[in-house]
Amino acid sequence: MATIYATRADLQQLGLNASALQQIDTATQDVALSAASSLADSYLNARFALPLRSYGRDLTRAVVHIASYDLMVIRGYNPESGSDVVIKERAEAARAWLEKIAEGEIVPAVVDSSDLDAATGGGAAIVSTAEPRGWTDVVVYGDRDEDFWIH
Repeated sequence: MATIYATRADLQQLGLNASALQQIDTATQDVALSAASSLADSYLNARFALPLRSYGRDLTRAVVHIASYDLMVIRGYNPESGSDVVIKERAEAARAWLEKIAEGEIVPAVVDSSDLDAATGGGAAIVSTAEPRGWTDVVVYGDRDEDFWIH
């Protein structure tokens, strides 16, 4: 299952006003957020090992802007009228931002799956006990001064 990078609360705070969202049922909002997150993953996958373990509000914002546009297209609006043009422009800017990530021009603050594996010794468990068991030191990875040991 893909990571969903934004919630309905994010949608209201960063995307559409409450009156626009009242006209769209919550299931449709959830589908739009999921689809926008999957779209983001298609760009992120070019640079990061998915799933992401953590990410910033910049990614949440981009997903919200894409989902907002999709929801307004479903609901119906005039993208050439008044402030409605902003919804389309923000979605286009979000896609452009994701393209720059895929091309390596922008590096968002994320922790991907490979970073987590590297930080934990490739996903290996580290076990320690308070009572001595009579074992000798055995190197699990690296050397005594810098990496993982079992004592």
